[in-house]
Amino acid sequence: MSLRPLAEADIPQVTELFWHYMRRREGPAPASLLSIFHDLYFKSPFVDSAVRSFVFEGPTGDIVGFLGGVVRRMSVCDRSIRVTYGSNLVMHPEFRSGVAAPHMVATFLALDYDLTMTDSANNISRKILERNGLRVIPALNIHWRRLLRPARYGVCGLTSSSKPWISSGVRLATNPFCKIADRIAARHTSSPFRLTKSHLHGGELDAETLLRCLNDFSKGYSLKAEYTLDSLRWLLSFMERARSRGNLRKIVVRDDSGKVVGWYIYYVNPRAVGEVVQVGGNPKCTMDVLDHLFCDAWEQGMTGLHGVVDRRRVPDFSDKGCFFTCRGGWTLARSDKPELLKLLDYGDALFSRLDGEWCLDPGH
Repeated sequence: MSLRPLAEADIPQVTELFWHYMRRREGPAPASLLSIFHDLYFKSPFVDSAVRSFVFEGPTGDIVGFLGGVVRRMSVCDRSIRVTYGSNLVMHPEFRSGVAAPHMVATFLALDYDLTMTDSANNISRKILERNGLRVIPALNIHWRRLLRPARYGVCGLTSSSKPWISSGVRLATNPFCKIADRIAARHTSSPFRLTKSHLHGGELDAETLLRCLNDFSKGYSLKAEYTLDSLRWLLSFMERARSRGNLRKIVVRDDSGKVVGWYIYYVNPRAVGEVVQVGGNPKCTMDVLDHLFCDAWEQGMTGLHGVVDRRRVPDFSDKGCFFTCRGGWTLARSDKPELLKLLDYGDALFSRLDGEWCLDPGH
């Protein structure tokens, strides 16, 4: 048994491992997933020769474990730093109780970096990471939910653990009631789920506009992600390929004069809860941007929305009917530079799901 860096020839075995034991799917992994893994770990702008991905070989030479590594460039007070993310940690069930996973994580964390983070750890991986010196960052773990169709949301929640035929039957039987109740909830003036039509004007958000927005509206934060036009184009294209969360929708919003005041990116998954990647813009216009987002998601047939909120904007999200939780994927960090962790703790870092490993999920 041994640990070694990932090689291109390992991609088929790594993909099968991910397909069967991370996604819990039967049969061979689709060719599109192999292509995504290859591009992510060998062709992406987030590959760095100093930060490797690792595989763990079993006694017969088969790959029984994998930990992917990506690097994000960020700036601290205009000084560039390297932030490493470990991703897609997966182990064959027969080796989960041994030293393979802790050994991979420890080896990865020994690489050269300024800050190491994860923004989508589950409870199991969180415990492994905490044992290796990472800690939860409360300011980056404020998840929000906004119910758009509360009746349907409730029915879906109550039947989520039922057998498929029971779940389908209950949803079909309650659908007429849900339509009426949700329509009232969206329109009644005293409803906490009331939708307010925005006066802003939406349009397709391209990579060039997004890059300008990220540069223009990130002032006031000491720590933030760095992008080039090429890296942003690659990232958006990758996210559009990985469709397990739905279809990626990117909207820029302007006022009556045509001035950009904000934007949002989210996954459209009709009749389900959509995952929001990023909401940004002029802080004074946050509630107007949220109005536009919620109405847009309603028109797309969404049941609700889920995202991670910038702590500075919590009051605006709250005023627009969102409720908050820490559940939804943990963000943890470690650094030998205490000043970086202080910036994270104080909420002086502009981080969204666009900026870490969450958006690099292979999908399927």
